[in-house]
This record gives sequence, C-alpha cells and structure tokens, in this order.
Amino acid sequence: MANPQNQKPPFALRALGAFAATLAVLFALLLAAYALPGGPVRDHVYTSAQTIAEEGLYPEYFGFKLFQMDNYTDTVMLFEAASADEAPPLTAMMTNTAYNVDNFETLAEDLQWYIEKDWSTGAQRTDAPALTPFSYARYWHGYLIWLRPLLLVTTITGVRIVQYAVLLALLAAVLWLLRRRCGLRACLWFAASQLLVTVFWVPHQVQYFTCFALGYAGCVWVLAKPRRSDALCLALLVLGAATAFCDLLVTPILTLGLPLVCWLLEPQQRLRAGLPQCGVVVGGSLCWGVGYLLCWASKWVLAGLVTGQNVIADALHQVGVRTAADTWHGMELTWSNIFAFVYNALNERRLLWPLAAALVLLAALFVRSIRGRQPLIRALPLLLCTLMTPAWFIVLRTHSIQHGWFTWRALGLTLFSGMAFLYYSCDIRAVGRRIKR
Repeated sequence: MANPQNQKPPFALRALGAFAATLAVLFALLLAAYALPGGPVRDHVYTSAQTIAEEGLYPEYFGFKLFQMDNYTDTVMLFEAASADEAPPLTAMMTNTAYNVDNFETLAEDLQWYIEKDWSTGAQRTDAPALTPFSYARYWHGYLIWLRPLLLVTTITGVRIVQYAVLLALLAAVLWLLRRRCGLRACLWFAASQLLVTVFWVPHQVQYFTCFALGYAGCVWVLAKPRRSDALCLALLVLGAATAFCDLLVTPILTLGLPLVCWLLEPQQRLRAGLPQCGVVVGGSLCWGVGYLLCWASKWVLAGLVTGQNVIADALHQVGVRTAADTWHGMELTWSNIFAFVYNALNERRLLWPLAAALVLLAALFVRSIRGRQPLIRALPLLLCTLMTPAWFIVLRTHSIQHGWFTWRALGLTLFSGMAFLYYSCDIRAVGRRIKR
C-alpha cells in the first residue's frame, strides 16, 4: 500500500496553488516596476518618442502589410511607463493610465508634449495639445515588468536590443533541445515555422515579443526533461495566467500550442500517441484557458475594488466587440459578409477556381497518401494542435481580422504542428504505390 505521506494533493488543489503563486509573483513584480522612480524613465521615454516619431506609427518592411510594425501600441505602452508614478504604485497599477489625443497619428509627438510638462506642479505647457487621461484597467499590462526597469537605463532602441538577445537565446535553446530530444526533423519543423512568420522582426515590438518569449520559455521547460501529463497541464495553466498578465491579445495561442506540440513530439509520448493523447491536449487546453481567464478576471475585480470603476462591465463589453460582428473598412463582420468578401476578392482576381482546384487536389493527395488508420489516429493529437489557431481566429474573428497584420503570426503554431502531423500520418510514396495497384 502506498504511503499516504508520499501521495500528491489532488490536481485541483495543486492547480489552485500554481495559479495563486503565479499571480502573486507577477503581481509583486509589476508593483515593484510601478514603484521605480519616474524621472529617469521619462527621460528615456522622451528620446524613445523621438525615435518612434522618426519611424512612424506603422512602418512596413518591404511595403508589405503583413510585415507591418505597430509603433502605435508600443507608444501607448511608453505612455503607461511614463505616467506610472502619477499615483501611488498600487493605484497606478490598477488604473493603468494612458492618454487620448485628438489625432492618433501624432501620438509620438503628444508623448513628447506629455514629458515636457512641469512635473513639480503637474502643469502642462500652454501650447501643448489636449491630453485626456483614460483608464486602461481591463488589462494587467505585465509587460511593464521588464519595460519600465529597462527604461530606467536605456531607450526603446535598447529595449529592442535586449528583446532580440532574449528571444534569440530562447529560440536557440528550443532548437537545441528539440534536436536532442525529438530529432532533427522536429528541430527543422520548428525553425521553418518560425521563420515563415518572420520571428526575426518580433523583438522589434514589445507587444509582439511577449507571447513568443513566453511560448519559447514554455517549450524549453517542457523539453528540459521528461514531463508527466499532470505536470504539463499545471505548466500550461501557469503559462495561461502569465499570458493574460503580460499580453495585449496579440498571439496568445502560441503559449498554449507550442509547448504542447513539443511535448507530443517527444519519443515517450509518440509511443503513447493516439486518442489518449487527444485527452491530454483537451485537458491541457482547458487548464491553459482556466489560467488565462481567471488571471484576466482577477484584474477586473481588483481594479474595480481599488479604483471604484466598473471595470468588469467595460471588459465584458470589449469581449463582445472582439468576438461578435463589428465593422472593418465599412463592412459588418458577419460570416455571410466575410465569405462573400473572400469570394468576390478571389473571383475578381480570377483566383477562385484555380485555388479551389488546388485545394481539391491537395485534399485528394492527402487522402491517398495516408499511411493507414493507425498512423492517422496516432497523429490526431497533432491535428488538434494544428487547428488551434484557426479555432482562435474564428472565436475572435473581429479582432483577428481587424488586426490581421499582426495576429497572423499565430499561424506559426499551425505550421509547426501541421508539418509534424503530415509527416506522421502521410507517406507521399504511398500515392505511387496505390496508383500502380
């Protein structure tokens, strides 16, 4: 009989403890960031605003929309870093003050005006534009944990350099561990998938960097040594909470899917692949979702208690805006309108029927190249991970379409998992053998 003293507590109790510990650590770190002196931060924010004003709010590499940067959001982040000591740390942390301006295109210049005010009296220069503070309290804004300390000693250029160093180190660690534990193919699948979503530009923006860094860190933890399924689920819960704490709804699904696929590709998991592993994928996804939603909800409750604002109502309204039909370039984003838009756009360019024919051909090629029933069943967990990003896009269709020029990078998960799924479920040589028969 097992010794009761050696038995682990129930999973639900361990999950609650993991969530509470994660939230407590992140809360303390963010509170410490808000308590830092504001003078040096504002000095570096001022120079950063000049840099962004020179670059523009939405610069595009090679003139391609999907290679567009988002200096606008990073400028809002800089506003929050600069205004963090307008109130006591806890109040400022719950309020998350940013500023509205009459013309969003002048946001970087308006940030410079904000820095130039007389901080001894709080008075703004008489020739400054109207800067209206507003509360951005529905998010935790956990990126300030590293952004504000870095702004003590450097500008946005230095922040980008640090982010490049961190992300490249994490990427190198993931690739090395994948090669060591899962083989060369898995390493190449990961490298190709991340290059195809332009990971080399991700550290240029604070908001792009967050989910990739968390996702890669999760992969490193998963691959560092063999992990049990319950430990994996607890880790995904922690990642879900950390994602909600630090991210602004950019590519959060990466922090769930990338570590999960790495776990599925390990040899000991491939031996047990199949329907039982589908249960792990579903269970792990639920744990990530619980951590994600609870962390968000905790901010709404705490911010409401501290500030007296109805943060919950504002947050629920924003959830509706991002999931329900809205407008994009004057078009209501209902499913019928979306399908009609895609149909008309392809038809006008005479791409509809060639694309349809290519899809039919690829589907037929997939069916003919399936290794067999058992290999397909064993690869089903990878198929579930492949579909995570499309499912996320469907649930948050308004947000995903309106901000498609950065949300598309979540397809790095689909590419990574999809290549693994096709390798384990298909054999292109089987097509030739079946044709000969």
